[in-house]
Amino acid sequence: MRTFDRRKHRHARAGWALIAAAAVLPGFLAAAQPAAADAPGYHIYAHGYLSDGVVGFNATDTGQPVRVAGRAPTGQPDWPQGASPNGRFFYSAPTMNPRLIPYAIGSDGTLTPGTPLPLPDVPVDIAFAPNERDGYVLVGAVNAAIVPVRFGGDGTPIANGPAVSLGLMGGLGTASVSPDGRNLYVASVPDRQLLVFDIHGDGTLSPVKQRLSGGINPLFPTLTPDGRHLFITNELSATVQAFNRADDGTLTEVAGSPYPSGILPHVSSVTPDGRYLYVPNMGTAAINAYAIQDDGTLRPLPGTDFDPAVGVYSESTVMSPSGKVLWALGTDPMRGGEEVLRRFIIGADGVLVRDDSVALYPGTTIADGRTLTLVPNT
Repeated sequence: MRTFDRRKHRHARAGWALIAAAAVLPGFLAAAQPAAADAPGYHIYAHGYLSDGVVGFNATDTGQPVRVAGRAPTGQPDWPQGASPNGRFFYSAPTMNPRLIPYAIGSDGTLTPGTPLPLPDVPVDIAFAPNERDGYVLVGAVNAAIVPVRFGGDGTPIANGPAVSLGLMGGLGTASVSPDGRNLYVASVPDRQLLVFDIHGDGTLSPVKQRLSGGINPLFPTLTPDGRHLFITNELSATVQAFNRADDGTLTEVAGSPYPSGILPHVSSVTPDGRYLYVPNMGTAAINAYAIQDDGTLRPLPGTDFDPAVGVYSESTVMSPSGKVLWALGTDPMRGGEEVLRRFIIGADGVLVRDDSVALYPGTTIADGRTLTLVPNT
């Protein structure tokens, strides 16, 4: 099954990175850091698929990010992480001893762990509803399911009813909740489908109301802030699919979709005004840029290399609250697969300009999965 092919493909990438760096000593933090970052700011958290712990930075759209003291433990391997919409809590879900771990986010960006929720299978992704109360953990490499979660006022997660199966072929699912909180969208790798669910008032899910065909290894549904358009990346098809969203949450693929991307596209980001989409690629080190048209079609813009070094690839992106900066996390094979965090300036025309003053090596290994989170400083 393709699920096992995908896992094998992940480990092949990891093995390649480690072999390429066998003769190279692990690196240290690449850039000197000042005593404080300028305000207003935000926290950025990164973890590695093959390393234990979350590393944080206090950052802004300008100036050098400042590393947060300490390294919150998670366990490994570890695919998903994310934060509550109110920016008060951070969550991680390791593969071994599967559980959803909550952390309180301090004003200085430090993470304090709370009581975890045991999970029934390998966690793959986390999606949060905008109501601050509900969330959904995607679990299972095969015979996957969605675990609805209810968050307490202190961030503690509890299961909100039984897990919901993705179907006989479902597995390795990634998800997103619509901005109005009415629908959950799940991309399922083995059956190459995008699934649409209604979210009930109590946070539980309807049966699947729509199934749409995706490419090979569909991943990471991403919606525009107004909820009108949705995009998925097809990892092995090297494409981006675009959909228009109706009032009832159903989707219709737009004319011209799917659109070419780079090799192995992954976690994309949309500007707050919904005008531009950015897609990192694990196989080409490039970040694709697209202008989002009113009808949901995509107009390609000039792409930007993630890193000037050959073979350093991008994987996950997050958008700053201002919409003026894109942050991207990638992997450097010449440093033993260590991750590198970079900043890009978004031009008035949507084209990215790499900020070569920022190249941070957090000491975590292999960017693969939702391994980067931006949290506004509340």
